[in-house]
Amino acid sequence: MFTTGGLIAGGIAAFIVGLSKTGLPGVSLAAIPLIALVVEGRLIPGATLPLLIVADLFAIFWYRRFARWDLLRGLTPSIGVGFVLGMAFFVIVGAATRQLERSIGIILFVIVLLQMWHMFREPSPHLGRVAIAGFGIGGGFTTFVANAAGPVINTYLAALRLPKTELLGTAAWLYFVVNLAKIPFYLALGAWTVGGVFFTGESLLWNLALVPGIVLGVVIGRQVYHRIPQRQFLLAVLALSAAGALVLIV
Repeated sequence: MFTTGGLIAGGIAAFIVGLSKTGLPGVSLAAIPLIALVVEGRLIPGATLPLLIVADLFAIFWYRRFARWDLLRGLTPSIGVGFVLGMAFFVIVGAATRQLERSIGIILFVIVLLQMWHMFREPSPHLGRVAIAGFGIGGGFTTFVANAAGPVINTYLAALRLPKTELLGTAAWLYFVVNLAKIPFYLALGAWTVGGVFFTGESLLWNLALVPGIVLGVVIGRQVYHRIPQRQFLLAVLALSAAGALVLIV
């Protein structure tokens, strides 16, 4: 992890994570294949999670006043269901590292398709209970397995036509709480199931070394949020994410 390649790939991933939290929601997808170049198996979500939590703190600091808690309460039960499904997934996969990496790649690829579908459709502020539950379960499962819930949750929030600041504030609190909630589950799965741990001393030190990349990302993200054409940028990110997902799959 502390090779030149590992630090470069991790630094770019950390920068992308920071950028996604304060400026360009959804681009964090591109960080996961980069981290998969450095670690494997359960360490992919495990090494990604601390980076996300650090970046979440910055997003909360800047956008905390704009959260729509009424929208979050409706998602909580279904996200819990997604967590349970995610735990079952890790138990079933066990020590099959290749199967886990392929599954993460498939999840990323599906998420890319979902994000592209969202970009080319008209948002609707009228979501029924079934649709909200679907977003919650999908978001809970994808975040638990691959830390890739951003496009799912952002699609839900964007469908409600929230202003940018409310979308970022609501998403900031949701991701922070959800990401913290994953820690005890990851620790328990690592200790009591076959398949390896999610965190190691080396991975946590590696995360610590990447914090400057996160800081750079959140600062630049906040500066360019209103200046970069997000649609074109996101299309490029989705293309890179799809390519990374295919690498994990094949």
